[in-house]
Amino acid sequence: MRLAINAIYSGADTAALDVFTREAVRGLCRIAPDTLVFSPVAIAGVEEANIVLTSEAPAAPAVSYFSNLMFNNTILPYQLAWNKADVLFCPATEFPFIDILPMAVMIHDLNPLFYPERFGLEGEYFRTAVGHLRRQNVRALVQSDFLREQLLNNTTVLLSNIDLIATGLDTALYRPIPDDSGANSKEEFTARLGIACPYILCCVEPEDAETACNTVIAAFRDIQSRVEQTLLIVGRECEPSHKIQYLGGISDADMPLIFAHADMIIEPSNAGNVLKAMACGTPAIAANVGALPELATEAGTLFNPADAAMLSKAILMILENDTLRHNQIEKGIQYVSRFSWEKTVEDIYASCTAAYAASYDRKRKTNK
Repeated sequence: MRLAINAIYSGADTAALDVFTREAVRGLCRIAPDTLVFSPVAIAGVEEANIVLTSEAPAAPAVSYFSNLMFNNTILPYQLAWNKADVLFCPATEFPFIDILPMAVMIHDLNPLFYPERFGLEGEYFRTAVGHLRRQNVRALVQSDFLREQLLNNTTVLLSNIDLIATGLDTALYRPIPDDSGANSKEEFTARLGIACPYILCCVEPEDAETACNTVIAAFRDIQSRVEQTLLIVGRECEPSHKIQYLGGISDADMPLIFAHADMIIEPSNAGNVLKAMACGTPAIAANVGALPELATEAGTLFNPADAAMLSKAILMILENDTLRHNQIEKGIQYVSRFSWEKTVEDIYASCTAAYAASYDRKRKTNK
């Protein structure tokens, strides 16, 4: 079985999709050394012989809709046939709509289905692609039980064609860091970024509802006189107020440090941030929405994103109960050990193998 990967998003960007693509490519090339990688750029850690350079790279949304559509359905099928690929893995929802090879396609979320006004033509492209996932030769890969249920309830994909693939976490980057660790010490780090220390961290995503952020702020204001920590909100630009700071963005090098030096993280929506916090030995309080309960119930605390009083109690409970706090830290570090890139790529390869085997069996039965 010769594996091919449609690595459109494989550049040096640090967006989650690019990171996922590069890690998946590296791991799959280690498992299957003859893997073909269709990529617009070379990828560090991948042999030149594995790369089939393409001219396609992510562009402005209005352009990428057409360029990706053309590449996936004209150039890529020809290249797959020419290079004698047997199965295609797509780290994003970018794949040929024509039935040429068995495929495994990673679905990261269904936001374009639920928020079409945010995505324009990209959303139309995504919805068209999702409509082609029902084909027998396609396996849909998802990262959580929650997303699997969303896929079943909002598309025609069959349960038997969905595989659960947990995304890996780089624990060499996201790990506990001692407060006195030289240039990365809490004192040096917070002074360099102008962060009042100690602090409680809240990372706000662009798609986060205003209600969730307002709940975090309201909950903190109710107890700010009882705690020494400030509230640091990353991802939103606002004027600071008493004991509340805002940072519009953090550099890639500083992201692990912002998690590691926090006394706690409050997470409204991003499950990946909960895992990063746990890996850094930082207690996590997460909203009871989406895929978050699947993670936080293991080693964290949940809150209703519309209930500020509930969140206030959870914050105080963790800050004031040392036993609870240390238990959460230990459980969190142990829990994230399950999320290795090695396990992720092994599961992806197994899904690709299953897609290929099922296609082979159908052809054999048809030819009898």
